[in-house]
Amino acid sequence: MESSAAPLAPLRSRVRSRLGRVPPIYWVVLALVAYAAIAFTFSWLRALNFGLTTWDDGIYQQALWSTAHGRPFWETPDYETGGFSSLLQVHSVFLLYLVVPLYAAFPSPWTLLALQAAVVAIAAVPLYLLARDLTGSGHWGMLAALAYLVWTPTLGANLYDFHAEAFLPLEVFTVVLLWNRGRYAWGFVATAIACLTFELAPILLFFVGVLFLLPSSATWAHWWALLRAGRPRARAFRQVLSEAVQKLASRRGMCCLGLLLATAAAYELLVLVRQDYLSAWLGIGAYPAHAFGYVAGTTPAGLQLSASYLAYSFGTKIESWLVFLALLGFVPLFAPRTLVLSIPWLVFSFFIGDANYVAFGYQYGFIVGSGLLVGFAFGLVPIAHWVDGRRPAVRRPAPRAEIEAWVASVDARSSRRVRRRAIVLCGIAVVVALNLALSPTDPLLENAPYGAAYSFSFTPAPGFGAVERLVTLLPANAEVLATTDLFPFVANDVNAYSFIYATNQNPLLPFNVTSEPPYVLISWSQSYLLPTWIESTVYNPGVYGVLGIVWSTPDGAVVLFELHHHGPATSFDLPPSVVGTYYGGSPPASGPYSGAIYPGGSGSLETLPSSPGGAAVVATPGEEGLVGSGPGVDLPVGNYSIRVLVSAWAWDPATPPPGAEPVLTVDSNVWPQPDWFDRTYTYGELENGTSEGGPGPWTTIEFNVTVVEPSLGFEVRGWSTSLGAIVAIGSVTIGWA
Repeated sequence: MESSAAPLAPLRSRVRSRLGRVPPIYWVVLALVAYAAIAFTFSWLRALNFGLTTWDDGIYQQALWSTAHGRPFWETPDYETGGFSSLLQVHSVFLLYLVVPLYAAFPSPWTLLALQAAVVAIAAVPLYLLARDLTGSGHWGMLAALAYLVWTPTLGANLYDFHAEAFLPLEVFTVVLLWNRGRYAWGFVATAIACLTFELAPILLFFVGVLFLLPSSATWAHWWALLRAGRPRARAFRQVLSEAVQKLASRRGMCCLGLLLATAAAYELLVLVRQDYLSAWLGIGAYPAHAFGYVAGTTPAGLQLSASYLAYSFGTKIESWLVFLALLGFVPLFAPRTLVLSIPWLVFSFFIGDANYVAFGYQYGFIVGSGLLVGFAFGLVPIAHWVDGRRPAVRRPAPRAEIEAWVASVDARSSRRVRRRAIVLCGIAVVVALNLALSPTDPLLENAPYGAAYSFSFTPAPGFGAVERLVTLLPANAEVLATTDLFPFVANDVNAYSFIYATNQNPLLPFNVTSEPPYVLISWSQSYLLPTWIESTVYNPGVYGVLGIVWSTPDGAVVLFELHHHGPATSFDLPPSVVGTYYGGSPPASGPYSGAIYPGGSGSLETLPSSPGGAAVVATPGEEGLVGSGPGVDLPVGNYSIRVLVSAWAWDPATPPPGAEPVLTVDSNVWPQPDWFDRTYTYGELENGTSEGGPGPWTTIEFNVTVVEPSLGFEVRGWSTSLGAIVAIGSVTIGWA
């Protein structure tokens, strides 16, 4: 009986035949379109989860918007932190002038995220063409393109905001392709474009010139053979030297020398323009005399490089570079000459005191990939030769023997090719699996402790659209000061400023305690970054009022304060339901402390059967200080009744504290307003313990609060004030008064 699978065999054969006739470039285009769609989708998800920040999406948004409105690449974050009057004084991103009309027509972060995804994806095309030229096979070229698109650092860099570094792979791959084809005139055009994209491009392309000047392995072998031959050494050395000079004098050699000179001059010129001429050309402020926090210059000190940094995170840096190579199957090592392209970033990353330059999830993956992926394309050449095999040279046999030998050799080579292709396919599968396992798209790595690209959720969070509607309350050209997670919402304005991402800094703001910003936009999660002069005034009714609020976002409540506002606040989503009882709980691993009573520095969460919730925050015996606080919820306008369940007992039942001794202070506040309630209780008022020690019946402390405008972070705090008594907080109940 004929097998049921037999009729399927011709169908499978036809399918394989038709798929085999599809040109590899078609698969490359399909892959890059899929990559662009995936990259944009995950960038969109990250934005919806408030992943975009001042650094760096907000900077590029404001710089492009400002340029479209007459202020060349003005952006306030770099002005605040370094005194720069234009992004062009920080980075040589002149190519972005071409992006200005696009952003002016579609002024949205989605424009930049889509542009970046497209540019990164298109870089696969010149890499495909390069590998195809080198190997003579479009299928190997397709493998190089797919390796670039699947490589974890490519997507990790793509998902972190918008950066000009995203153009570097496309430009470097294109220059290498043109140089390899001998199209030097077009190569210099591509080099000029790259130099106008980012100040690092001339350095990367300088080493492209070095790569093509270096002799190939075959040339080295030939020269070594000459020197080892029996002829006089002096004559052999002169021949080697003559051949080397001929290579330098060739068209390729001269063009490579020209590339070295042009890129070195371009780097020096870019630094000179940024520091000495740009301010006059653009009519902007002078380059700051003491710029800090930026990598710029022509000396190790100007580049912030130091031998003392070599030991800083040395193991992490070594590990990162090994992982970069492992994620490419170590294929670049098969073309060791191409490793010269990675020298500048390798040296930079080891001699600078910041491990982020080789971390996953930052824009620097574009820089690392610019060199290693070229090495991958060149490294495919020996692999392709190994897989395909070489027909050995044999003596010419008799006709019949020749036919038999030819058939036998064909069969042997075919069998070897099948085995070797199977080995390569297995290696590809392992490398792809490894990249997917470490990719930001892996659900197991959601919010992993890597770079910024990993800090997002696969589920769109609430509040993004509400915050977009909230900022529409701002008048056009209004001066607003926003936390870093909210700055991208207001960046399309030359008068928008950002808080700094770290505390204890003194930004160059046009505002101070006597000249407050007209609007302040904050999120609860970054409220700790506010300078004290703003924190002390935003809830002062004589200075600020709440203009609008969004209650629920991944960063907590978002509040817009307006100077001298006295009307009601507008809510852009439903306020939280805070009425209820909150019991003792362990602090969350991340996120705001809300929804429970958490232990303080002098307290711990203990199981107490007598507590209504089964657990309570209990003072540490023999210590004074904060026992616990919570629940840290946001309160809408209204009148509330607060009930706090507390208890106290003697640490040593044989020697209890005097009844008049103060043992517990209870206070209550919200951020950053004065205390709403503050009272100290004596042991006699709270002592309900048994003679054996331990809590007995609980005492209820009750007070009322009136909330006149939306308030953040309501909490009740309990403080131990006696060494002889142990106090506990069992619960906090919020109800309507």
